[in-house]
Amino acid sequence: MKYKSRVFIFLMLIMAVMAFTGSSLSAQTILKMNHQFPAAASGSKLDQWFADEIKRATNNEIEIRIFWSNALGSPKKNLVLLSSGIIDMAAMSPGYFPLELPFFSASNSIPMGMDNICQASVIMQSFMKHIPQFADEAEANNIRPLFFHLINPYLLVTKKPVTKFSDLKGLRIRVWGEYMPEMVKAANGKPMNIFLPDLYETMKRGVLDACPFSLDLVKTYKIYETAKHITEVVLWEGTGWGIWISEKSWAKLSPEHQKIFADTADKVWAKDMAITAEAEVEARKFLKYQGVEFHEFPPEELAKWQAANPDFFENWIKKMESMEKGEPARQTVELWKDLRQIVKCPNITDNN
Repeated sequence: MKYKSRVFIFLMLIMAVMAFTGSSLSAQTILKMNHQFPAAASGSKLDQWFADEIKRATNNEIEIRIFWSNALGSPKKNLVLLSSGIIDMAAMSPGYFPLELPFFSASNSIPMGMDNICQASVIMQSFMKHIPQFADEAEANNIRPLFFHLINPYLLVTKKPVTKFSDLKGLRIRVWGEYMPEMVKAANGKPMNIFLPDLYETMKRGVLDACPFSLDLVKTYKIYETAKHITEVVLWEGTGWGIWISEKSWAKLSPEHQKIFADTADKVWAKDMAITAEAEVEARKFLKYQGVEFHEFPPEELAKWQAANPDFFENWIKKMESMEKGEPARQTVELWKDLRQIVKCPNITDNN
């Protein structure tokens, strides 16, 4: 009897040790992140690295659980979910919220405003450093941006070849935000506001004729199965989705953990450009293997499109003036234009 009692006590001690060890190894704080992209996207892999690095650097005290492909809510709901603290973090494109985030959304939605990912990186980081309105805007929505992803240039993906301005007439083209529709209308096309999760099906069913998309995202979303032509014209370039955290969740972090978040975000900024550029090179090769045809869009044809477009910068400034934010808007555009002239990018695209 004494033997059985000793065995029982011994087993209880083992279970207690295991329970204690297990609790010490598990994350004390779990932050839920809603992500608008699938896990296979190149930027998504970097977001997973960010989450893994946070867990490692905090000795498992903070765990970020990523819910891919809008598992916690549609892209349009991200801001209200985040600002209210219902979710802790979000991988969210500010261009979906031009009224609430007009400064952040500008570089995420104004077409033909940048030329390459090098400009996108420098311009956004300069905005956040030199234009106080960006911080004010985030604070007003109870959110905090940690970093922004670069997205490769959005070229024109179509079901039939497009090589001149007149080819765009009547095409149903996917758009987002306030300004992309105006660019499509200027080309006599028909803008269609379609969210990313619906892009493949709408292309497959013939609801859309074309969409601006980066080569790596054409690969990720398998758009090449529905459209076999890509025109080499940069319709949009800028910063893509940001990784945001609610102020409510940020305030719960210790100063030490906040520093780890900030330092890890800086590492992502440093890693993102090379990863993004490599993704485009690999995607171009893959798409050619899949039978996708690439077409030139001559400079004179691009000039026709640009001439038909409204002045997107001036229109944005006028909108900001109506919100009594005209001066910081003009400062933003001046900085934007200056950096676009200064920042050049090496030819990183393999056209062979």
